[in-house]
Amino acid sequence: MSIVRNKKTFTMGVVMLLSFILVYVGMMSPNFGNGRNGLEYADDMFNSLSKGSAYFIEDAQKVADAQKGKTINVTVKAPTPEDAVKWGKLYTVAGANVSVKEASVTIDGDFGQILSAVVADSDFMYHNDSKSLELKYAYDGREATNNWNNSLKKIDAQLKAKSQFQQEFDLVKVQQKALEPGYNYFGVEIKKVSENKASLAFMLSFYLIYTIWYGFGLFYFFDGLGIVIAKPKKKAA
Repeated sequence: MSIVRNKKTFTMGVVMLLSFILVYVGMMSPNFGNGRNGLEYADDMFNSLSKGSAYFIEDAQKVADAQKGKTINVTVKAPTPEDAVKWGKLYTVAGANVSVKEASVTIDGDFGQILSAVVADSDFMYHNDSKSLELKYAYDGREATNNWNNSLKKIDAQLKAKSQFQQEFDLVKVQQKALEPGYNYFGVEIKKVSENKASLAFMLSFYLIYTIWYGFGLFYFFDGLGIVIAKPKKKAA
């Protein structure tokens, strides 16, 4: 006895689900450039478009400029003495007076110049140029950016403790607008939405249609088997 109740909808469901699987297999093949599959290609594309919309260096520089002429004097503790030396290098190049004692780093300098150095290094990293940082600090550019972030968090706590809230607020702004995008998007190609409208529209449309295709495939398949959702019958009073 056949379990198929409706051949037409069952056949439609099978065809739609098989075509869904074939397209999925094609998407998962490494044929989308540089050995990437379709999902990796789409992920890279959206990351690139996101990066193209996350360039706030000019805003961060204005924040840094507003702090020029204002000095800070803080002592922060690095995880290790080796890290302390690397942290000290960042602030020395930024024009601050720095002393390192074991894992402690004392920084005395123009806060605006320090923040400007952070912005400049973040801009290099945003544009995938770690070599410029390697030349300045004699170690890996990505590590240098991470050291900026870790040391600034320590300074942030010190500024709060000293009730220097405006400096602390501007420090966080520079981290969010310059340092974090520079570090997080390092290595990602920059693409603008305005220059990739067709590709973006295609991917979004494909995702929508592909999802609906799968849903209707399941619906027709189970409908063909006679498996449907029905309202429960009311019991007689």
